[in-house]
Amino acid sequence: MLGMGIFHSLLTDRAVLRISGHDRVDFLQNLVTQNVAQPPNGSCVMAALLTPQGKMLYDFFIFVEDNSFLLDCDRDSAAALIKKLNLYKLRAAVTIAETDLTMHALWQADGLPCPPQAGFYEDPRAEGLGLRGFFETAPDTKLPVKPLDDWHMNRLKLGVPQGPLEMPPGTVFPLEYGMAERHAIDFQKGCFVGQEVTSRTHRKGRLRKKLHAITLAAADGQQGDALMAGDRIGGELVARRAQCGLALIREDAVAEKLTLNGAAVEISAPQ
Repeated sequence: MLGMGIFHSLLTDRAVLRISGHDRVDFLQNLVTQNVAQPPNGSCVMAALLTPQGKMLYDFFIFVEDNSFLLDCDRDSAAALIKKLNLYKLRAAVTIAETDLTMHALWQADGLPCPPQAGFYEDPRAEGLGLRGFFETAPDTKLPVKPLDDWHMNRLKLGVPQGPLEMPPGTVFPLEYGMAERHAIDFQKGCFVGQEVTSRTHRKGRLRKKLHAITLAAADGQQGDALMAGDRIGGELVARRAQCGLALIREDAVAEKLTLNGAAVEISAPQ
């Protein structure tokens, strides 16, 4: 029995795709940022599909089954992701289709990990994101149910970006948004779309901007609003829910006093 400090949320903004067929491993291995030939059955990894220029297109989880992969992706992007994958399919013996499975998460608001639970997998991005699982019918966990917004608030506090609203397709670089720290990129696996740019940036080991979790003095601000460091722009707001947010901040501005629309901004301590 799980403790009552753990919550259950239905992730209604997620869709689950199934990729099956004899060539499924080679097909995904040549496309995505993660090594899909290595994880054993029953495991979950984070991955992304990039543009040839190394910019983010789609982020998703890959669950490994005996004869297929399940992709846990943003619901509003599911059709576009299927279309993009089909463009790469060519003559590969691969079938890509959306399923009726629903995604559920178990999590704690204090950033602590969740103990194992049947049918659930660890979210590989951060301990405090807890567990997630896909189901044909909703699991009876007997845990308090929290709305999706609460789950997203916890995610922002942990500094984890997600989906096309926070990472607009074709416009942002995965390393600036912490995708390497979130275990979404395997730099040893060999080729993937956008690998050359991504690997070169990784080897240089220096980024001008990085994503940070922030706390706002006022519940104000829209995506794209500038964070000011004195009289110069120090970054921009990526996402906000109430007074929690994510911001892409210049490394030379991290130690300065930052403001958003005149209100103070604090960079949250890592959890």
